[in-house]
Amino acid sequence: MMLLALPAQAQRPDLVLLGEKSVGFLVDRDVIDIGKSEDWFRDRAFKQLHFAVERNDLHLIALKIVYINGHTEEIRVDKTIRAGRQLAVDLRGERSYLRRIEMIYRSKPSFRGQAIIKVYGEVARRPGRPGRFEPHKDWQLLGEQKVGFLVDKDVINVRHPEDWFRNRAFRMLHFLVGDNDLHLISLRIVYFNGYTETIKVDQMIRAGGHLAVDLKGDKSYLRRIEMTYRSKPSFKGQATIKVYGELAKRR
Repeated sequence: MMLLALPAQAQRPDLVLLGEKSVGFLVDRDVIDIGKSEDWFRDRAFKQLHFAVERNDLHLIALKIVYINGHTEEIRVDKTIRAGRQLAVDLRGERSYLRRIEMIYRSKPSFRGQAIIKVYGEVARRPGRPGRFEPHKDWQLLGEQKVGFLVDKDVINVRHPEDWFRNRAFRMLHFLVGDNDLHLISLRIVYFNGYTETIKVDQMIRAGGHLAVDLKGDKSYLRRIEMTYRSKPSFKGQATIKVYGELAKRR
């Protein structure tokens, strides 16, 4: 995590105000509700949060970020932000669909009164949307599924017998998404022998795009792939997801 103390100044055009709060004295907790709809986040993602403090110093102990899909992320801060200055907190990647930011802090009583804290999101620079991703000719289609809206789970049954896997193993899975954006939260792979493997993903796949998931070795005899995801309602309808296996090169 990167923490930077920056002087308060006229806000840059790439900083978006997410909310503000008057905070109490001593050790306390407060919540900043973002209050933005899912549609507002469609083309926005943030790489940093900037906490600007006015009127009084504030010691920010920790943050808990709650996303629209219910996922939470805790960040230890333990830094003092002087009045008139700000602190940048690196989000370790692009984050979007924020519902609220929960803060644990300590504010020092003084004649200047309560501190005011404003939270800005630093917009991640995104390239222009590419054309539809085309799978490599050697990839093997393992299955496809139309997926529902909001937080949901689905299963792709890999409809191949054990004999089909005899001379095949895969080093990566490739997820190709069409028709709508999809936030893939996690995967659970179930093998023929009953063994299961859970992989945390937590990545947005744009419509027409793709995501590669490293299997950390050569894997075979896949029975099914269970997905936890969030698909956003829009006029474009449900998302379609196809899963391909990239063959391992066998010696």
